[in-house]
Order: sequence, then structure tokens, then C-alpha cells
Amino acid sequence: MSVHVRNTYVINIVRRAILTDGYFAGWSCLSKICPTISLPSPLVTDVLTSIKMYDTIRPNATTRSSPTDLVMTISRGAHKDSLYHVAPKNLGGKAWMSSVEYASVQRTWSNTGFEPLSPCVSFGWLGTQRKTISRADRDDCDAMTLLGAVDFDMDRAEAFAHGFTAAMDIAKRHTAAAGTQMQGVALVALLNYDLQQYVRPIQEKWVRDGLGSANFGPKAIPPADWVAALVADSTSLCAYSYEGPAVYTDSKVGSFVGLLVSNTHDLLYDLATSNLMSSVMYAAAAGIVEDNLHCIFATSVVDAIARRLCASNAEESTLFGDNAACGASAWAGFSERYRTWERFVKYSRRISRSTSTRVRSIAEMAVQQVVLADFPLLDVSDAWDRLTTDTTSHRLTNRSSFAYVPYPAPEISESVPPELCSTCMASFKAALDADASDEIHAVEGLPADVVGCRAVARASAIRRAAIIATEDKCCDVCACRIGCWCDIVSHMVLTALMAAEHTTSSTEWVLQCYTVWAVMTSPVSVATVLSGFDLICEMRQEKGAMGARDVLDC
Repeated sequence: MSVHVRNTYVINIVRRAILTDGYFAGWSCLSKICPTISLPSPLVTDVLTSIKMYDTIRPNATTRSSPTDLVMTISRGAHKDSLYHVAPKNLGGKAWMSSVEYASVQRTWSNTGFEPLSPCVSFGWLGTQRKTISRADRDDCDAMTLLGAVDFDMDRAEAFAHGFTAAMDIAKRHTAAAGTQMQGVALVALLNYDLQQYVRPIQEKWVRDGLGSANFGPKAIPPADWVAALVADSTSLCAYSYEGPAVYTDSKVGSFVGLLVSNTHDLLYDLATSNLMSSVMYAAAAGIVEDNLHCIFATSVVDAIARRLCASNAEESTLFGDNAACGASAWAGFSERYRTWERFVKYSRRISRSTSTRVRSIAEMAVQQVVLADFPLLDVSDAWDRLTTDTTSHRLTNRSSFAYVPYPAPEISESVPPELCSTCMASFKAALDADASDEIHAVEGLPADVVGCRAVARASAIRRAAIIATEDKCCDVCACRIGCWCDIVSHMVLTALMAAEHTTSSTEWVLQCYTVWAVMTSPVSVATVLSGFDLICEMRQEKGAMGARDVLDC
């Protein structure tokens, strides 16, 4: 049989599958009848699960708990000094635009037609796979990965039109390269693009209907299906094909947990847009968020990944899932997208003043350093199932960690400070320079070069400033300004990680990302404060505060 005849035969089979069972059935058929194209069949199966979930998931109006004295309003107005208002999420602010350091770093992370991208977008889309792709294939793989930026509505922005066209051309070229590793990557990129185009109008309908983000959890959706759907909808799938189907199940662990960490930071905005695909809301429906088990689960898994990497050969390549877990966890806190530090400061002050025992329990859980005991992570679907359905297995133990002292971060101290009163300014400056008395609690055995890297030093300084702003000795207005300032300078953390990537091994760089995340786990768990507050607050938004999608113009 000639190549032409064989291709025609395959095309006809795929077309019949599409006509019979729908467009995505064609992708499934292709992955099964053409194993040589490196289109991972398990990934395609998970994409089909995601499609089915988007088509069938329904809001659960009864899941949200009874109201407390907490109210938070999302506002575009001039309310940054208010404890009762927060800004909408964005694509990484604008401070990076004037950064000489970032301009230099961006040259090695840029893609034709997609410049300029903020650290939020560059690191968020490309950093999670950075150490999985060889340098020889990285430019093309990165370009094709950005086809998934449909999720950020970047295909609707004229500035990126050339980028999408160029990425499509690259995908077409590699799709025709029969039997190559990059052929599979190209096909996964196109599959991902189709998936994001399919789910976007569904997400937009959720926003229009405004029926809330609460789902029915494991009562309606099996945990394994939830994991599959979330992983497939992670919008960055190319690296799965690149590393091959043999490790797909292993990589899903980190990918899912990275998404979970991001969900804990994004919850307020998920509530505002009635996003039904939030793992925190799935956990809420399972009845485990009251004990902070969603955050404890994330900490347990990310620590386990780091512990395994510390014990591995430094020259070994890391799984895409390892990269995704640690990269996304660092990104969630320092991308400025979720206003992490503004919200952390405002939430913490509101929680400390609440008269509700339920509200104040958030602060108590946020300082507990605990993880799941006897919880071997061999399959993330099984682990998530046990967490959300087997309430008898949740035995906790103290987190096994080592206290590291961060290095100074003079570049943070020398940044233009917020406008503060003299008393608060003194406390603010002292916090930035208090590295010698600071501690980072993380797994034991981290290399000295990891702990001493610029990204970790900068993250620690920002966290110290934010902690000071949560204390009573700081006045409300200055506290709000410090929180907003912490978000503004956060791009410097991602910039440092992006700069370090070129000169570090796969293991070392992923551990740098891990340690940046670890900065946010103690002395207070930022994720616990954010998600705990959002779960029980009354969320309001001023008219026009958030667009129908992701407010690209912020």
C-alpha cells in the first residue's frame, strides 16, 4: 500500500468517526489507528472526558455555606486603600514594561508574533514546560504551546494575530514530519487549540448566566474524571507528547496539583465568573475544605515532588508534571494575575477583626504546618479519590521541613516604595532588610544554590513586607498600599527564575520554583488565607469590574 493510499484510508476512517460521534471523536480515532504519530491516546481520552464534563456539569446552588461577616467587592475604581475592595485579575500588570532586567531576559523567552509578553504570560505558559523540552526544539514547541493562549483570549487581540498565524504554520510543518517527536507535539498543540475554542463559549455562558461556581463534587463527578478533565483543560499540553505516553500518569500528578494551587489563589475570581471547573469548589462539595484539606493535599504533594528531586541525580531530566507543579505554584503567587498579596493583606486584617469563630479558624489553620500521613502518591486520580470520598483516611502529621535562612534582596529594598506614613515606612523598610531573622520552611536537602538564588531572596522579601502589613502596628491605608506594592514588584521574582533557567540544571531550576512556593507556606499559608476567606465571604463586584472573560485591558 502506497503512502498516499494509506493516508487516504486513514483520513476516511477519521472522517467517519467525526460524522458518527462528533469532531473530537476524530482525534480519538486518529490516536488509536496511528500510533506512530506520537499522539498520546491517554491524553486524548482525558480531553474527551473534559469535553463531556463541560457539556454536562451543572451548578449546585446549595453548596455555598451560610454567610459570615465577610464581604469583598471586586472593583476597578480607586479603592486600593480600602480593606473592602480588591482589583480584578489581570495579565500581569504593567510594571514589567519598564524593567531593563526583564527586557534582557525576555529575549531568550520570546516567540515571533507574541512579543511583548508579561512575565505572567511568558512564565505561566512556557515556564511550566521549560525543562522538559530540549533547547533544539524549544522555540517551535513554545510557539505551538501558545496556541493554547486562547484560554487568555489572546487570539482575540490584534497584537498577537501574527503570533497565532506563525504558530499554526509551525504546527502544520511538524504535522507533516511523519514519525518525528515533534509531529506528536504539533498534533497535541492543535488538539489543545480545538479544545480551548470549544470550551470558551461554554465558559462565556456561565458568566452570562451567573449561576455560581459551586458544583456537585464527587456526588456527580467521579474524582478520576475530575482529575482527567482538569489536566486536559490545563491549556499547556505539548510537553505531554514530547516526553511520551509512558510517563503520562506520573506527570498528571504534578500537573493537577499545580492547577489546584492556582485554584486556591484564583477562587474569588472563579466565583465572580461562575467558573464551574474549580477544584476548590469540588473539594467544598466533598466537605473537606472546612479542615483545609485541599491546601494540605497540595502541600503534601508538592513537598513529595521536591523531596524526590532532592534525592535524584542533579543531571536527570525532570518530569513535565514536576515542572508544572513547582512552576505553577510559584507563578500563582508572583504573577500579579490573582492580586495575591493585596488580597492576602486585606483578608488577613479582616479575618483578625472578625467576631466569627468560623472566620477566625482560617487564621488558625493557616499557621498549622501539617501534611497528610501515610498517603503514598502513586496515582493522582486515586489520591484525589481518597481525599474527597474516604473521610476516614485523613490522618495528619507535622510537616517534615527544614528552616532555611534566605539571602538579602537589595533590588527589592531599592524599588520605589509605596507612599506610607513615617511609622509604617520604618516597619516596611525593616521588614525588607530582615533576611537574617527570616526562615523558609521547606524539605530538607535543598542545594545551597537553590536557597541562595535571587528569586527565593526576592520572594522572601516580598512575603516579609506582606506579613508586616497584616499586623496591627501597621495602619489600614498603609497596609493596603503595601499589599498592592508587593503585587507590583512580584514580576521581579518570575524574572529572576526566567533568568536562572538558562544556567541551571533541570532539577535545580524546578527546585528553585519549589522554594519560591515554599516561601508562601510559612509562617502563614497564603493559599489557606486566600481560599479560606473566599469560600465563606460574600463576593460582590461593581458593574464592569470584570469583563465577560479575563479582562485583558487591565
